[in-house]
Amino acid sequence: MRRKTVIDAGLFAGLKDRDLRREGIVIAEGRLLVDRMLASGWEVLCVLAGARMADEYAARAGGNVPLLVKSDAEMEALAGFRFHRGVMAASRRPSSRTVCSCVEDNPSIEKVVICPDIGSPANLGSIMRTAAAFGYGGLIIGPQCCDPLSRMALKASMGAPFKMLLADMGDEALDCAFLKRNGFALYGTVLSESATPLHGFAPARRHALVFGNEATGLSAQWRALCDKELTIPIESHTDSLNVGVAAGIFMHCLGGMNRD
Repeated sequence: MRRKTVIDAGLFAGLKDRDLRREGIVIAEGRLLVDRMLASGWEVLCVLAGARMADEYAARAGGNVPLLVKSDAEMEALAGFRFHRGVMAASRRPSSRTVCSCVEDNPSIEKVVICPDIGSPANLGSIMRTAAAFGYGGLIIGPQCCDPLSRMALKASMGAPFKMLLADMGDEALDCAFLKRNGFALYGTVLSESATPLHGFAPARRHALVFGNEATGLSAQWRALCDKELTIPIESHTDSLNVGVAAGIFMHCLGGMNRD
């Protein structure tokens, strides 16, 4: 049965990511994410608050967003899990953007992240949070990547998608060629002795960092599309770094706020 999109508590019933994505709904849980959703400019459909937070969110919604007030027990019954954060909000999912429109409509963007097939929402959320911290203004996701607007990814990102550009990768070769024509250097992040060590590497001002799957890394196809491969040297007895940790190191070194 299709989730109701009229303004009632049915928006928050049985919160399963696959259903939310199919129906074009994004759910923010807890004060921080709800506040950032309200400030984002997205079409917020409803705020659901516990009685103890009703007055606060009546003021925050400002009469522009419907507010539903339920007891904690009623909120848990709706959501289908134990919920102690006191407030949730639902918005419509923003329209999908292509790589071309993302860049053409935002000519000042200089640094983006590409995630062809990240599998863990927690890892993707961590990557988005770090991207926002170090000035990477866009995230390009491949068709095999997990959903950046899932509940887990949104929580792990601390709401980063509310203020960064999201684009869906179409044809990989064509989209990469477009980025290169528009001055972006593509840097593949790999674990390889033949790759250029990260330390001391001077990136192009306009560049894209490409992070591969947690288990298999970057595919041969993606490695061929990149202009250069970069690596973080690690001890030989260590398999690899978690992709979220590695992404933080790469973005700090290449996109730090104090870079000239």
